[in-house]
Amino acid sequence: MKRNGTLMFALLIMLILAMSLMAQSAGDYRTRGSGDWSSAQVWQVYNGSVWGNTLTPPTGAETITILSTDSVFVNAPLSITGTLINQGIVDAVDSLTITIANGGTYQHDRDEGTIPRCIWAEGSNLLITGVTATAPADRDQDYYNVTFDTPDLLSNLNMNLNNNTIGGDIRVINTGYARWYLTTALANDTSTVTIMGDVIVEDGALSVQGTSNALTTFIVHHYGNIVVTGGNFSVSRGSQGGGTTTWYLHEGNFSMSNATTQSSTATPGGARFVFDKQGTQTLTLGEGNTLNALPIEISSGTTLDMGSSVLGGSGIFVANAGSTLLTSVPGGINEIFTAVTAELTLEDGSGYGFNGTAAQVTGTRMPTTVGDLIINNAAGVTLSQETTINGVLRLMAGVFDNTIPFTLGPDGSISNEGGSLLIPVAIESDELNVPRSFFVEQNYPNPFNPTTTIRFGLASSSFVTAGLFNVLGQEVSVLFKGHLNAGEHVLQVNGANLSSGIYYYRIQAGNNVSMKRMILMK
Repeated sequence: MKRNGTLMFALLIMLILAMSLMAQSAGDYRTRGSGDWSSAQVWQVYNGSVWGNTLTPPTGAETITILSTDSVFVNAPLSITGTLINQGIVDAVDSLTITIANGGTYQHDRDEGTIPRCIWAEGSNLLITGVTATAPADRDQDYYNVTFDTPDLLSNLNMNLNNNTIGGDIRVINTGYARWYLTTALANDTSTVTIMGDVIVEDGALSVQGTSNALTTFIVHHYGNIVVTGGNFSVSRGSQGGGTTTWYLHEGNFSMSNATTQSSTATPGGARFVFDKQGTQTLTLGEGNTLNALPIEISSGTTLDMGSSVLGGSGIFVANAGSTLLTSVPGGINEIFTAVTAELTLEDGSGYGFNGTAAQVTGTRMPTTVGDLIINNAAGVTLSQETTINGVLRLMAGVFDNTIPFTLGPDGSISNEGGSLLIPVAIESDELNVPRSFFVEQNYPNPFNPTTTIRFGLASSSFVTAGLFNVLGQEVSVLFKGHLNAGEHVLQVNGANLSSGIYYYRIQAGNNVSMKRMILMK
């Protein structure tokens, strides 16, 4: 038994040595003492099998390791295009600089220590691996890509970023038993961080801050995507009494699956993600999430497409006037917020769209006065409550069941883009004034931008079709299709989605047909 134990121990030692050798490549450098970077006596080089002394220092293109017992001082301009692994001390002397070049990596492979002040070029990388209890000094720099892979992390730490810009991506691979914060601040102080690339969380925990300091203000300006596939990604993990934490998504989309999110800021609604693009952004909440709190605000001019996602937890939700929320869930606005326990603020004048594949209802949590209302579901959408539309009712696909009626406000209009109304209301009718014969007047105004009015009359009740055609004779919009009683009628046309040019409108009632020219001038 003793002999077997000795043999197993020997095999284990051989395995460890083999793994150590496999981790090295010919041409790698490591220190054998302290001194200036340019001194060959400081370095050893690996020839593929053993480490040996060298006559030349590394150029920066290699994998270079500063061992924990050594200090190296850069005494000439240095550009790292390979990987610089710091387990000890490395710093530039006097006014010299270290550049982490495109494709180059500085790896902080120790606890505490100092990240050297560097020029972080586009495509460069900061890789934090060895931190366990104390964050390195001089970490408040303008990096390009930043990666956290700290499986032995035991303490919650922050990067102390303030008025710093991350030019590329932030990736979180592992944070051990603790979490990383982007920044911190003293009471009554403000910290601002700008991120130009994506934030990618694979595991571990990342948040803006974790402070309990009162009346602090944290702002993140973000121009990339948020992609979370595991771990904990939260806007705020500090109690932060009386303060605010705001993460502005100026561009990009947000997706989360198999992850946890929360907000610890004590002020109700004091922390939130703000979708702020003047256009469309998506929020995709996949399977396996724990949504303790995902506070969200949609800015005016922003369309947030939530698809089949539904929210939960104590996070607020604010849809500002002029914003638009799209959903594909059958229960509409009610279903999105069924499990939300916090305050919902869906302002009058906010817009809503329904783009599912199964039949949908709008829901009674939708405001009774909305901006745009978008119907884009071939299976149909049913209005749940009487609603005033002050924007555009866009009938893009399917039948909009308006048995519960809607009203067009002073600025409301209908855009027929392939969908239809169950009960047509695009036509204003005056059935008391019955003309002697069918007529169609010239639209007014003409030229127009973007809306115009067509007045026509029916001597008897008829099935009416009205279409808009381009100069090639191609139908670009169905303006109306349905049965109308005898009388005078007014048809509103919206050309907001059309290009400037000459168009023709054609109205047919029974055997009567009239076609006239109109000009859209933007």
